[in-house]
Amino acid sequence: MKEKRTWKSGTDKEVNRKLHMMEIGSIYEINPATVAVAEESQTPLFSLKETEKYGKKNVSFTASGRAAIALALKSYAQNRAGGNKTEAGKKCLLPAYMCDTVFFPFQWEGWEIQFYHINKNLEADTGQLCRLMEQQRPDLLFVHPYYGVDTWKPMRSLLKEWRAQGICIMEDVTQSYYLQSAGREADYVVGSLRKWYSVPDGGFVASNELLALDCLVQEKEFMKKRLELLTEKWEYLYGSKSQEEKKAMKEEFLKKNREMEAWLDDHREIGVLSREAAGILKSEDEQKCKNRRNENYRYLWEWMEGKTRFWPMLPRSFGEDGKMAAPLYFPVYAKDRDRMQKFLTEHGIYAPVLWPVGKENAGHLTGDEKYIYSHMLALPMDQRYGAEEMKRLGKVLEEYEEQERNLS
Repeated sequence: MKEKRTWKSGTDKEVNRKLHMMEIGSIYEINPATVAVAEESQTPLFSLKETEKYGKKNVSFTASGRAAIALALKSYAQNRAGGNKTEAGKKCLLPAYMCDTVFFPFQWEGWEIQFYHINKNLEADTGQLCRLMEQQRPDLLFVHPYYGVDTWKPMRSLLKEWRAQGICIMEDVTQSYYLQSAGREADYVVGSLRKWYSVPDGGFVASNELLALDCLVQEKEFMKKRLELLTEKWEYLYGSKSQEEKKAMKEEFLKKNREMEAWLDDHREIGVLSREAAGILKSEDEQKCKNRRNENYRYLWEWMEGKTRFWPMLPRSFGEDGKMAAPLYFPVYAKDRDRMQKFLTEHGIYAPVLWPVGKENAGHLTGDEKYIYSHMLALPMDQRYGAEEMKRLGKVLEEYEEQERNLS
């Protein structure tokens, strides 16, 4: 493969040593100096430009994506309850390929969940979904464009029709926050911001309907603990501790992260975005983040050509007019996903599986969905990294391909 970039950060030996020490992926880190500035910031009229593209009158910022969904469901109930004389309907259709944590707010609010199917191209099965919509007449349809691609583009006219019939459309843009065409047909747009930026908490809801803001509570304890673990990761990466001390630090902040995620799984209160997170987000250059993600996606694609043990799940370019849409990760299918993930981890690259199968959808999966769940791996390519890190990741991918070919 021809190199398409030049590297100016020292000799090859120096670059290789630096690249060997890199860790790529896993949870975000936060510079303690950034926290000090954010804590002093005053953000009474906080807003994010990227949330304006959905064209909704009302936007509220929450502590997490789960809280955003919960707030949207509370708002739905208040807005569609017929003047409180009758309870709003609670039958919903969700994609069978979905993060299981999405199911939790629906269960907490007493919704009846049914599933529609997704194929290997991450598109809904149009025929099956249309039949379900006709037979079940759900009160809410939950849609999810995957990894920066408008996987709903062929069906957006149907979303308009169903919405006109009174069916609530909720669109989760957690994997496609920068996608320009997302959310226009939705009654509620929801997403997680803490998956995109180095913040202790963050999510949002956008809607033309009134939002149930009286449900929001401060989550100071959660925010404080998240700040602690993310600043600990910063010290782990950039501090002067010994390797033994850093190993202990890593085990500790990863343990804390697991505990915090488990806490969120059971926590039913709807947290509002913290002042600290708002202060950090206020200073983010979202366009710069978007550009960096697109550059990383394009560069990683160059390392995919000719590979047979793994391959991209999505096109080389996508989005409006063939432009990139800055996905959350670079998703690939791997012949042996577990072996590939283990190999990357051994080289300091942390590629998550999105997602584990939940108990709610486990018995409702088609062959395509089972394939996605068992072969998909998400390569990190966020704005923390540039060409140097992507070169490191690309070289490790080539090493893995060569190893697997030699074993076969």
